[in-house]
Amino acid sequence: MSHLDDYEGDTANDRKRLSELMTDQLEELARAIHSRDQLVRARAASRLVNLNVDPDLVLPALTHPRPVVREVAAEAIGYSQKPLSPVVIDTLLAAIDDPKTFVAAAAIRTLGRRLVSDARDQISACLDDPEPPIVAAAIVALARLGDHTLASAIPDFLNSPHLVIRIAAAEAAGLLHVSAAIPGLLKFLEECIAQHTTQQHIPSRAASVAMQSLARLQARSAVPLLIEIACYVVGLRTLAVRTLIQLHAVEAAPALIPLLNEEGSHLLNEVIRFFHTVDYRPAAPALRNVLERATVRNRALIKKLLSILAEWHDEQSMPLMSHIAAHDPSAEIRHHATRCLAALRQTSATSTTTDQDRQVPTIVLPTLDNERLQQRRKRLAQLSIEQVVEGTVLRVLRYGAVIDVSGVEGFVHVGEIDWRWLGDARQALQPGQIVRAMITDIDEERLRVNLSIRRLSPDPWRDVSQRFTVGMQVKGIVTGITGFGLFIELVPGVQGLAHISHIPPDQQPLPQKFVPGREVQGVILSIDNERRRIALSLYTELQQKTV
Repeated sequence: MSHLDDYEGDTANDRKRLSELMTDQLEELARAIHSRDQLVRARAASRLVNLNVDPDLVLPALTHPRPVVREVAAEAIGYSQKPLSPVVIDTLLAAIDDPKTFVAAAAIRTLGRRLVSDARDQISACLDDPEPPIVAAAIVALARLGDHTLASAIPDFLNSPHLVIRIAAAEAAGLLHVSAAIPGLLKFLEECIAQHTTQQHIPSRAASVAMQSLARLQARSAVPLLIEIACYVVGLRTLAVRTLIQLHAVEAAPALIPLLNEEGSHLLNEVIRFFHTVDYRPAAPALRNVLERATVRNRALIKKLLSILAEWHDEQSMPLMSHIAAHDPSAEIRHHATRCLAALRQTSATSTTTDQDRQVPTIVLPTLDNERLQQRRKRLAQLSIEQVVEGTVLRVLRYGAVIDVSGVEGFVHVGEIDWRWLGDARQALQPGQIVRAMITDIDEERLRVNLSIRRLSPDPWRDVSQRFTVGMQVKGIVTGITGFGLFIELVPGVQGLAHISHIPPDQQPLPQKFVPGREVQGVILSIDNERRRIALSLYTELQQKTV
């Protein structure tokens, strides 16, 4: 919205000009939303949701000659918080008959999202439309409008051959609280996580919607399946744990304790929140282990763990709290640990019972020995370390990608995708992409394999010591910009770090002074072959500019 923010015209007398500027913004968003780049699409979608347009200014874009602009205009009105005029409503109703299916679907979604009750009859007629996207949009819109006559049809819609209709029915089941849809939701969710070689990839959005609806319906019968997802399905584990929190499923607690050893920060935080929410105090020893290995920079996590252990009156954590209160480099953490330690000591002095005397209910862990997991074990037994396999990318996360390897879930960390530095796996991989990779580890407990794509190509670090020496002047390309320095590629696959202390000082922040792709010149300060690190200084560049 930068153009509109800079515009100084009179909004009362120059609506046409403002509307033209808004149309320009929507045209730009339409190009981005339909980009081939996953990151560009995600950022554009976020902008669209937060645009908060004036619907009357968007009105001309609803009749734009380009269909993608009409689609984005309709969606933008749906996310706006500003009231709809009768003219805008009439235009949206007319857009239901747009010749382009995706434009009509966008208009239906917006009418439902903005709770336009006058549109109910026209939207209901769309349930018989031959185009699945229009039927799907109508299902969700009617659910948002509270049309309970739809409830009886939702179980049938969940069995539709069209995925988009099944996703819409799953969402509607939660919105209308249709308990009869629970078996269909469980079946749908099972299909989402099943790894059959003949099965087409079901996007993670389908599983996400199904889990959200099961949580709305308080479907405790979903707990065993949610535990399976939390333990074995990379990319959906965090959402599964959140759903278990909403269900207050304390019976899942024993199975989730191993997840405290996972690397993903989002998952770790959700698992800790789960134990705190269900008040599962037998997890205290595992939480102490997490606290011991927590990095200095993760202050929020450390404070959360300290608070939970103090609340649980965990006396065994007192030595650890004392150490943190005395030696942690952060004054904020030291102060917080001191407060938690004091509260814990006070509780211990006044309490006549301990948490060891606290009655812990017997928890029966739901069985996970189902046919799907047995099939995974059989397929896993056929694989071996260093075996080269071919697979299909299922989901791409910032820190890696999930790959289907003949029915077994594989995970490639972002650092194993390419010898070059990647800050986001979505820059290199796309869902549905076929890739070749090497198996680096087989995790029989979690029924998955770890993969490496980069190890199938020569290691560029093999001859670094022959190509570079300390003190050598080098040229490189800026590939990454962080708060502590620049990542600079010297040759393909070999990068050095110029720490901010070795970059000529400037009033401009690094992201403004340097851009990815810029060539810079510097001096090698050190080479660490074992840790694959090269330290650089860019002061030479400054010296050359002053000559």
